[in-house]
Amino acid sequence: MIRVAIVEDDSAERERLRACLRWLEESEGMRFHVTEFASGTAFIGSFQPVYDLIFMDIEMPGMDGMETARALRKMDASVLLIFVTNMAQYAIAGYEVEALDFILKPVNRYSFAIKMKRAAARIPKRIEEYVTIKCEGELRQVPISSVRWLDIDGHYVVYHTTEGDFEEYGTLKEAYGKLNRSFFVFANRGCLVNLYHVSAVNKNSVTVGGSQLDISRPQKKSFLAAMSDFMGGRR
Repeated sequence: MIRVAIVEDDSAERERLRACLRWLEESEGMRFHVTEFASGTAFIGSFQPVYDLIFMDIEMPGMDGMETARALRKMDASVLLIFVTNMAQYAIAGYEVEALDFILKPVNRYSFAIKMKRAAARIPKRIEEYVTIKCEGELRQVPISSVRWLDIDGHYVVYHTTEGDFEEYGTLKEAYGKLNRSFFVFANRGCLVNLYHVSAVNKNSVTVGGSQLDISRPQKKSFLAAMSDFMGGRR
């Protein structure tokens, strides 16, 4: 799975890029996990070094693409960056921030595919890891990277993933033992969060996959410490 961030203020352009990625999933069997940001400020404000590839609009109000890219490079020097722009001459500035390529708007899916395959070849290969979930009498192999958070519903553990929700009879402690990854952290006694999917942390809550989850008082110190270590690249 390739982790992609789209930084683009125009919602129609974001959807056009998403459509190109969906087409590649259908036609080439590629898999993407996509996170969207409507501004450079939002992207930098919640940035975590978890992306393989970033599509960056150059012309954005406020913090434009070049300013955002400079800030990005201070936090992540190696992530692949592709600029998306209306005017080719802007792309020349991409050398300053080591952009891999640029795409002209409106995005054409065939030229996009060529550039995307080139970028994919530069991304270090990941060995996808899976967790086995017994759901509705069947055993499902779910990518660990797709699990956003887990919580409890009665006697069942609910795995909230990018592919949907799956329930398994058991305890959260048992599920935690199966995952056995340091980036899964308890936000409260009944909620286990994948830090890769955290987009914001507030005073008493954490935003994961668009949902706000409570951080309990007893877990707050350890959760924030884990989040700080994770963002610092030590996990």
